[in-house]
Amino acid sequence: METEIGLIGCGIWGRNILRDLIGLKQSVFVVDPSEENRIKALDMGATQVFASRPENFSPKGWVISTPAITHFEVLKDLVNDKVPIFVEKPLTCNLQEAEELLNIEGNQIYVMHNWLYHAGIRMLADLVKSGELGDLVFYKSNRCNWTSPRSDVDSVWTLIPHDITIAFCLLGYFPKPKAAVVEVYNGIQRGMTAFLGEEIPCVLEVSNRYADKRREVRLHFTKGVAVLKDEKVNYIEIFHGDDRSKPEEIRSEKRAFNTKSPLESELASFINYLNGGSPPLTDLAEGVEVIRTIDQLKKLANT
Repeated sequence: METEIGLIGCGIWGRNILRDLIGLKQSVFVVDPSEENRIKALDMGATQVFASRPENFSPKGWVISTPAITHFEVLKDLVNDKVPIFVEKPLTCNLQEAEELLNIEGNQIYVMHNWLYHAGIRMLADLVKSGELGDLVFYKSNRCNWTSPRSDVDSVWTLIPHDITIAFCLLGYFPKPKAAVVEVYNGIQRGMTAFLGEEIPCVLEVSNRYADKRREVRLHFTKGVAVLKDEKVNYIEIFHGDDRSKPEEIRSEKRAFNTKSPLESELASFINYLNGGSPPLTDLAEGVEVIRTIDQLKKLANT
């Protein structure tokens, strides 16, 4: 079913969103102040483009892909339309702003955390629930690369929301922040190693000072270890054995999963919601918890 969707922002990531919405047979109206971006949007197949949000125009739903520091103001403007909104992570770059959004009566705001739609992450979550490898005792992730095209916020805001939401997906709750160490260059945070959790320790490392791109998620269980090497593989690797197993006894296997684009999957979930289906995975309250967690980690890093 073709649905009218408004897309605010058609930059680097906004173009990926536009591509997938068009691939899902939707009618997309793009709002972007950049003439270059508007021309590109039309070339890609946008139904219509605008330099600013037109008056008396309200699509069935909005998708926001503007710079993170603009999310709060854009959301405050769009909620007046009383239609569902899907906003790119991070929800905001300020806890006070995030909490203020919760007070807007009747808001229908959902947050785009595409790793929650990654089949490998869903497979890891199923492993945790099944108990096949025993109890989960440790979670670690690396999200590192070289520099960043985003200049509006520091790299911690850009990278660590993914790993916090993955932890929530795997554990079923947001682990409590315990400590954090940050890399600071010229007053800007370019990386963080964060320690969270009480019963199940979680270590999250993010940085834009790695020449090689890393996206590993690993789970240590009492009876084995499960690893998603990066976002490009189509399998999780499982190593069977406990902490006393001998090196020669190691037994490993690879379990394949569907490599359908997580972005396409989450946009399909939003379209389904607009047409009467279940809501996307991250509602506003959970989106605010992600911001609260980051806020606490940044404060811990400064103590």
